[in-house]
Amino acid sequence: MKLRLSPCILLLLAASQLQAAVPVCESEPGRNAELVDGEVLRGAVFKAVTPDGWIFRLSPTERGWSIEVSQPERENEDLSRLTPPWHGPNHRLLEGWQFRNRSNTGPNDGSVNEPQHMRHFIFSPDVGRTLHYDGSATTPETVEAVQSFGRGWLYLVSYALTPPAEGERASFDSISFTACLTWPK
Repeated sequence: MKLRLSPCILLLLAASQLQAAVPVCESEPGRNAELVDGEVLRGAVFKAVTPDGWIFRLSPTERGWSIEVSQPERENEDLSRLTPPWHGPNHRLLEGWQFRNRSNTGPNDGSVNEPQHMRHFIFSPDVGRTLHYDGSATTPETVEAVQSFGRGWLYLVSYALTPPAEGERASFDSISFTACLTWPK
């Protein structure tokens, strides 16, 4: 006898598995952690200031958002801009087409090699002061210095895309997310 589950049960099971995949944002020995979560609609800016004063922002792009981290005295300066890779799929860029197949007719089936639900980024208050992007001459030591200070992630909990249209690129209509910032105590 074959067990058949209704579409409603399958949807509930899929949602519970997705919720279980959301990572936990916790302080570790020697590191603080702060959680940010929210929802944002296409074209809108999402901005949250954590209790310790970090500004987490999603700035709109043509097809989604860019992850940015700043501080109140440097609000217009993105302290996460040294997150590699600088040429190719960068985790800080969230765009709808990354979640569709190459022809934009269905879900990403692997034909688009781009980051998916989990995005990692690094940040430091030294970016733009003592640590700078220098194109291909940016050293691994510079990246390590940023990473040793601030690390973060954003997890897309859910999203809505523009309708599939063959030959075009999908955009996000909205996203729901959870993000975590960690830095030294």
